[in-house]
Amino acid sequence: MNRKKLKRGVWVKRSIQIVFYLFVFTIVLSHFIERRGWGLPWPVLHNFHAICPFGAVETAGRLIIEGGFIPKVHESNLWTFLGVTLVTVTIGAAFCGYLCPLGSVQEWIGSIGKKTFKKRYNRIAGKKVDQLLGYMRYGVLITIIIQTTRMTTLVFQRVDPYYALFHFWMGDVFLTALIALGIILMLSFFVERPWCRWFCPFGALQGILQLISPWKIRKNKELCTSCGACARACPMGIHIQEKNSVFDTRCNRCGNCLRACHREGAISFSLPMKPSLKLKNSFVTGVLILVLFAAPILVAHAGGLFKTSNKPVIARGELLVHDVKGSMTLHELAKGVDMNVDTLLTVLGIPPDVPDSTKIFDLEEINESITINTVKMELSKYLSEG
Repeated sequence: MNRKKLKRGVWVKRSIQIVFYLFVFTIVLSHFIERRGWGLPWPVLHNFHAICPFGAVETAGRLIIEGGFIPKVHESNLWTFLGVTLVTVTIGAAFCGYLCPLGSVQEWIGSIGKKTFKKRYNRIAGKKVDQLLGYMRYGVLITIIIQTTRMTTLVFQRVDPYYALFHFWMGDVFLTALIALGIILMLSFFVERPWCRWFCPFGALQGILQLISPWKIRKNKELCTSCGACARACPMGIHIQEKNSVFDTRCNRCGNCLRACHREGAISFSLPMKPSLKLKNSFVTGVLILVLFAAPILVAHAGGLFKTSNKPVIARGELLVHDVKGSMTLHELAKGVDMNVDTLLTVLGIPPDVPDSTKIFDLEEINESITINTVKMELSKYLSEG
């Protein structure tokens, strides 16, 4: 592949990454501005969590068991997850390679590491160690689903580098999340996409889903010389030249192997049939990813189903403890159970100087023991005693 075509493919992908990163950052910035009472000429989403596709995975346990969402997760999360799933089952985990902002930032830092360390870059772990570390993603995924269902709160937010990436400057990020982000960004100087290949729970899920994707990286045995250029270019360390089709769950369809191949047609991103339909152009691939991702979201939005808030209208004294939500303020909760705010603070063991505009899911920042489940339990106990 000629050098000009190689560079064009890289910059097409990078341009898509930058645009999507700025899109997410604009949402975060808009919400930050709105919270300070400044008007904006465009609608603002309820919160950052409402557009995160992983939120649908985190709330899955409660949605199945109780038919409700955990705090900060809404119908909108289901639609963004559907968009990512549509991409994944069609052409693979391309959301990770093209759209995920945290993956993009790691890649950008990694480009500096490549120039600095050259051939030593991405050699921090051997093949077997790298594969073993990759299994941690599944452990993280299972732990998050179990703990989130058990505690009915976004437990992952405490260590989530993705959330920290966009909120580190707002002062509402857990120190553990900032430390996790710092470690990931530091590792990115030495190894490509460390979060994606070893820790990311959403990447683990997409890796499983993409096994049914018909579009895969495929080798032409007659043309391939097994030179290893594709494997050296792979950010996930996949030995592509050893496989007829890449089924590795870490493959994020980044296209680096295709651009690195020295022989036209030796490897391709294609369907299994012959003659095969191939995705040769990075621009076409990028547009296809965006269309597949956006389609369910736009349809849901047009039908009024893309809801970024489940905030209920609360009538005095008519709120059932079971229906208490983390997005409610202390004032709304007191009104709903027909209780004085000061009494509510005493019942929940909250300092009297806490504003009644504080949301229930923010109480953990004041006292880690005050979770949504604790609030429900203490209210039930108080109300049952008359």
